[in-house]
Amino acid sequence: MNHRRKLAVLALPVVAVLPLGTTANAAAATASTARGCVSASSYISNQGAVGVGVMYEWRGTGNLYAQGLYDKVLPVGQRTDCAAGFGWSQARGYYIGPGWCAQLKTTNARGEWYTYDIVRSGQRARPSLGRTIERWEVNPVSCV
Repeated sequence: MNHRRKLAVLALPVVAVLPLGTTANAAAATASTARGCVSASSYISNQGAVGVGVMYEWRGTGNLYAQGLYDKVLPVGQRTDCAAGFGWSQARGYYIGPGWCAQLKTTNARGEWYTYDIVRSGQRARPSLGRTIERWEVNPVSCV
């Protein structure tokens, strides 16, 4: 319960400070961060308006991670394989705080991004579509 409040407190200042126009699209984020990326079997990208909790290895739901409900907060415009302090070779799950939903996107066979699903708050394992590299955007949006 304390961790959910902590994430909500983390999210509020970010929303207040960043105008909606600051979020980048997936192509821009990929181009700007690809230089410092590690080789990854999967990554999560955050192109929403607030940070998103991410898990390196999926262990199930509950307080099972470094920060309780997630391992780290992924900043806006970053990927788990590229962001400073991350450099993860995989990202297996994500956490969306109370009052938030997530637009879950991935790429099609041509590499174009499309909306895969809209999910409600809580912990989720990142879907696996059986691809060589699982590319996912988890973009928090208000559930108002």
